[in-house]
Amino acid sequence: MTKAELLKANEIRSEIDKLEDFIWQAEKTWTGKIIKQTSRYIFKSNAYGTMESAEYELDNKMKNKVLDLLRERLKELYSELERI
Repeated sequence: MTKAELLKANEIRSEIDKLEDFIWQAEKTWTGKIIKQTSRYIFKSNAYGTMESAEYELDNKMKNKVLDLLRERLKELYSELERI
């Protein structure tokens, strides 16, 4: 494994860890929020400077759909890591 491949593998592993932690915590709640800040959608943001946060309340069904999408991304990351 080259140094570049090792760095890429470490970046992927870090993203996997973050996703696994988030999914683990989010599965234990009934609701969630998607927060839109400018043109980017994130789960949580704080207002900063002139940027205000906007919130979209998720019911249980929608929260589970978002978690399914994150699980799909997690599988993709594991596959990418395996290829390195």
